Formats: sequence, structure tokens, C-alpha cells
Amino acid sequence: MKSSGSELQDLKDPGYEIFIIFISILSVFNFALSWIPGIDPDALNVISIVNFFLTIIFLLDFTYRFFSADSKRHYFFHDWGWADLLASVPALRILRLFRIFKAYRLLRKYGTRNIADQLMKHRADSMFYIVIFAVIVVIELGAFLVLLFERNVPNANILSASDALWWTCVTITTVGYGDHYPVTNAGRLVGIFIMAMGVALIGTLAGFIANKLLAPDTSEPEEGHETTAGTGAVGEIYKAIKDQRRQNADLQARLDRIEQKLNGKQER
Repeated sequence: MKSSGSELQDLKDPGYEIFIIFISILSVFNFALSWIPGIDPDALNVISIVNFFLTIIFLLDFTYRFFSADSKRHYFFHDWGWADLLASVPALRILRLFRIFKAYRLLRKYGTRNIADQLMKHRADSMFYIVIFAVIVVIELGAFLVLLFERNVPNANILSASDALWWTCVTITTVGYGDHYPVTNAGRLVGIFIMAMGVALIGTLAGFIANKLLAPDTSEPEEGHETTAGTGAVGEIYKAIKDQRRQNADLQARLDRIEQKLNGKQER
């Protein structure tokens, strides 16, 4: 039997789980790419630098899962937490294949419909993870390609992985310092692609952050509406606060009536 959306205890945010799947696939792809003969070593350095940041993501993911687990021992020994930790080691990147399988099995356990419902319910957060992944892919792909096209061309100024990644980051954010720029037609086409993606992705990311900062506080439900967190400690606290407010309102009404009676007697 498929679990309902309210029973997704093992899942973090579904958008986050899918993000980790995509990051794992990208890492495994980079690992396979590094074994293809004939690729420019400097272009492979771009992959290595990106993999360094992917490793940080995997370490943060393990830390997040470990400290948020109800039972840290169960997560580490019975829920393959040790494999998550080993997959974070750069030399053992091949174990990230297991992370793909593990995440896929977890998503399949709860059913496509439940996952889709959760993604729609939290579509803003899910879109945030998709944008972050897309930014990583565009930076890696843009730096890799521009370095392949520019490195051996006379008068080129993008000559190393550092130059390529710096130029890509500056371009995708539409800052455009102009210290590095492509001189070939192929490199300029890569630049056009990165600029177009930068406007879309960075604009979406900025809009998400602005929406989170400016959104009204919904932690306290309006009077007359039921709380969605009506169970557990939060629900009990909210119920106690609501009862206390009702008692205070009744007491204030009684005091007002007594004051009106006293004022009436004094006028007589």
C-alpha cells in the first residue's frame, strides 16, 4: 500500500530529494567523463573544481540527514547512512550510484502520485532546488565548452579552468567585468547561451528570495481558522493560546458590563 502524503517521514522535502538525485547523476556523469581519453586536461580541471563543490553538497546532505534523523544510529547503520558518508569522499564517487538507487527507491516507495502532490503543494521550494541545479549545470557546461573553444586560439584570454569558471560566473550573473571574454564565434555562442540562462535563472532565484523575505508571516493562523499543525506539541500550544484569548475576551466583556452598571448607578 502506498503511503499518504502525511506519512512521508523518511522523505525530506520531495524537491530536495529529487535535487539530490540530479546532483548524484551529475557527479557520476562527471566521473565517467573524466575517464574518456583525449579530452583537454584543462577542461577536465573544470570538472574537478565542480566536483569539489558537489562533494561539499554531499557532505552537507549527510550532516543534514544524520542530525535530523529520529534515530541517528538507525540512520547510520540500518538506513545506509554510512554509505552516504562514504559517497561523499571524492575517491569513492562511484558509490554515488548507490545514492541514486537509494533515492529512487525511496521516491518509488511513496508513489508517484504522492510525490507529485507534495511537489505541487511545495512548488515554490521545489522550483528553488531545480534552479540551483540548473545554475550548477550551466556553470559547468559553459566553462567546459568555452575552454575547449578558446584555449588554443591566438589572442584568447580564457586559458585555464579558473579563467573559464570565473568568466562563466560573471556572465551568468550578468555582471560582465570584461576582464575575460571569448574571441571565437563558438565561444561567443556559449556566452549568448549563458547570458540567456542567467537572466532566466538568476531572475527566478532573486524572485524566490524576495518572495520569501516579503511574504506575510503565516506562523500564527487568523482567528476563526483551524491551524494546519493541529496535532502534536504545536497544536496543543496553539489550542491553549486560543482558549486563553477566548477567556480574556469573556472576562473583558464582563468587566465592561460591570463598569456600565456602576456608571448607571452613579448617574442616578
